[in-house]
Amino acid sequence: MHKTLLEVAVTEASSAKAILDVGCGTGRLLRSAESLFPNARLEGVDPAPEMVATAKGALGAESRITVRQGTAEELPFGDGEFDLVFSSMTFHHWADQRRGVAEVRRGLGADGRWMLADFVPKGLFRLVMSRRFARHPVLDRMLAEVDLGVTSQRLVAGLGRQVPILVIGRR
Repeated sequence: MHKTLLEVAVTEASSAKAILDVGCGTGRLLRSAESLFPNARLEGVDPAPEMVATAKGALGAESRITVRQGTAEELPFGDGEFDLVFSSMTFHHWADQRRGVAEVRRGLGADGRWMLADFVPKGLFRLVMSRRFARHPVLDRMLAEVDLGVTSQRLVAGLGRQVPILVIGRR
């Protein structure tokens, strides 16, 4: 999934100068993005102190990546700082998705793009877990509240076609 996410990111925001990964975990996505965006500032936040420690431990001395503890609902950055924001398989964990969406919007620059990748439950799974996972009508309403919208979508191959990568930008 990271490979596809980065392909889309390079197409959508090849000149990104500041990139944020919300829920960065071990920092693997940011480490892969580092070579694709050689001039970008790379930031990651994760709510789990253990993940932040693991991510920091995996960085080389020459890395441009900074990782800190933080949540989607309270991003520790100023307004409009980022050209590109990733959230990969984390949206369903956000405690307050509406607030997280508003925070991502606050952090996006005027032409910024948010790459949101998460499961879209289908079948019985949808009935059991639909409240936590991104669903287009619900997500579309959250996005519209903060003047964002889905500009394009790409399904990740090999995952049962259940993981879309949504490219989100200002309306």
